[in-house]
Amino acid sequence: MNITTMRMTENGDINLYCQRIVDKYDHDRYLTILYSPAEKRPALFALYAFNYEISRIRESVSESMLGEIRLQWWREALDDIFQGTLQNHDIIPALSAAISAYDISRDDLMAIIDGRAQDLYEGSLENNAQLEKYLSQTAGRLSCLAVHILGQRDIDDLAQRLGIAWGYLGIIRSVPYHLSLKKSYIPVDLMAEHGLSHVKFLSPERVAETKAIIQALCHLAQQHLDHITANKGRIETASRPAFLLTSLARSYLQTIKKADFNPFILAENKDSLPRQWRLFISAMFNLV
Repeated sequence: MNITTMRMTENGDINLYCQRIVDKYDHDRYLTILYSPAEKRPALFALYAFNYEISRIRESVSESMLGEIRLQWWREALDDIFQGTLQNHDIIPALSAAISAYDISRDDLMAIIDGRAQDLYEGSLENNAQLEKYLSQTAGRLSCLAVHILGQRDIDDLAQRLGIAWGYLGIIRSVPYHLSLKKSYIPVDLMAEHGLSHVKFLSPERVAETKAIIQALCHLAQQHLDHITANKGRIETASRPAFLLTSLARSYLQTIKKADFNPFILAENKDSLPRQWRLFISAMFNLV
């Protein structure tokens, strides 16, 4: 579908494309959007579709330079949007509409793109401070923008923590996949602390060490979630749909615990219905 065709379609068709992308590739966030006001959903779908497009660059290129070229294309495409020109990409019209309607920050979008450059290289992060910086710049900024769309701009600190906690869980759940990409997000110092200074990747053969590292990451995620809960009074009703991710995050923590902190044997599909029920209860009773 080219840009000319999309301009000729109804806005609903453009939004439906982004909705399908998020439903298929970012289903947890898709579920939270369903609890948002109907008029906000197209912008949220566009934002998360944009996130999907740049987050998948690593897996779609054969070398880092090609990934850098794609990231640069997105930087230029965003600049064009803010200058009133739309590049030829299926999600651009919906993203442009969201930016215009909700005054989405160019700097935040650019920061997310810049953060994704870390994905392209095999070098590991040295310590947890670097990991949290990466998570803050990517998932954290994304959460901030979602909360801005929902109408609140004075709780970026909590939105950042939401993104960081969700990012930790994403790293844990994706350990086998990242291993296939020869990419590790586990900090070097954490690996060394548990006797794995000579290896880069977690593996099913080192169960005890892997368990200890995953437990440490879960603890860090839990700390961020607990901070959000302790400050939930600052979250306005309109912003609560974005923070429903806390409910899903806690459910994933339980799934990881049930797997004895072994990311290679997670049974996420088995827990999917209880997780959705927990999401529903959290939405009904405004739980964070």
